[in-house]
Amino acid sequence: MSNWLNAVSDVLDRAVKPMRFFFRDDDAGWSNDKLYLLLDEFAQAGMPIDVAVIPAALDLDLADELLSRRQQGKHLIGLHQHGYSHANHELIERKCEFGSSRTKNQQKEDIVKGQKHLRGLLGNALDPIFTPPWNRCTQETLECLEEIDFRLLSRDVTAVEFGSTMLRQIPVNIDWSEMLKISPKPLPELGHAIANNFKKNKLTGIMLHHADMDDETLKSLAELLAVLADHPYAQGLLLGSNLE
Repeated sequence: MSNWLNAVSDVLDRAVKPMRFFFRDDDAGWSNDKLYLLLDEFAQAGMPIDVAVIPAALDLDLADELLSRRQQGKHLIGLHQHGYSHANHELIERKCEFGSSRTKNQQKEDIVKGQKHLRGLLGNALDPIFTPPWNRCTQETLECLEEIDFRLLSRDVTAVEFGSTMLRQIPVNIDWSEMLKISPKPLPELGHAIANNFKKNKLTGIMLHHADMDDETLKSLAELLAVLADHPYAQGLLLGSNLE
């Protein structure tokens, strides 16, 4: 085992109850060759992963591939909606597809259009879950989601939680790609971040972006997955398991 995973292993070894976590990979529909390499790692480890699919980027070939892998992997792949086209509509504020510059009707139109396209190609495999591009949206976005029967919203843990009695909100806590970009010692810091979140959270979310992952990054991810897959106190979940 690599040294950068010592902190994760220590937390798991000392656990008295399962450490629950999920992985969410964003931007399916872009860089699909890298997406498949990422899914290969999860399949080899027998670990679940949620895939946020960009509706406008989903074609029949990708849909068939995702459904086939989901079937072969005993449904260890969760599929849900990632915005509509992953387009930025803000001129001044930070990048956002469902931001304050758009009306509620404009947002809802895109969400419904994306949902219809995904359902047409993915059928019952599509979970009623929404991840907004850049992890950003507005209270009006949430209202749209409630009106068209979404059940869960997943963003970044730093986002302000919206008021809702109908929609669960489950964030990601760790941005794998961002940590590798900004940290002077990325892997040790990543290992400590995962361990610390395991200790303090009932459920820890780790966000991936397959397009950013090269061979070395995939190797590091495979090392983590191996540790998690082999430990009795590591419990990987799909976001869909939180819909009940």
